[in-house]
Amino acid sequence: MGLYRSTVSSKTNVVTGLIFGMLMQVSGQVVAQEVAEDTVQERVQETPSTAPAQGGAADAPAAASAQAFVHDRHLGDSLGWLGYQVASRTVTFTQIVEAVGRTKAQEVVQDQLQDLQPQYQQEWDSNLAAAYAASFSPDELQALNVGDPPPDVANKFRAKQRDVGMDMKSRSSELLKIYVSTALDNALKKAKP
Repeated sequence: MGLYRSTVSSKTNVVTGLIFGMLMQVSGQVVAQEVAEDTVQERVQETPSTAPAQGGAADAPAAASAQAFVHDRHLGDSLGWLGYQVASRTVTFTQIVEAVGRTKAQEVVQDQLQDLQPQYQQEWDSNLAAAYAASFSPDELQALNVGDPPPDVANKFRAKQRDVGMDMKSRSSELLKIYVSTALDNALKKAKP
């Protein structure tokens, strides 16, 4: 029981840390000035879902269990925080700081990320659920979600975090780039006199 309690208490931290570590490469690629609003819209519309197509009825229980797990445990709630971590390491963020000061820049960027988050949250959560569904059976996901999985499932959960993080990276790097680029572009426009 104690083993699982520590797993539950660190579940969000582990997921957030792994995804953050793997997605930090994105920060070097985000340059908001180069992403005009119409280009961002085109990329959002043209980018196919990076989640693999569901293979049929056999995958439906895994997808449903994974969606419930991500939703009930609020595992996707770190999108805004990750977005800010990526944004704050860009040249564009530095330009905003130079224009309005650090505190105001943080406020403007966080506000833009918060405003845009609902547009990206559903896809982010779906990608995270798909990453979990690829590594766990519906029964394992239900046991994790209920809160008292058998030790073998709790151990598998810890062991599979890297795989889930790598899967999430492949599914969501582009989504995170677009989200951060759009927020930075909007923030830069607000920061300019």
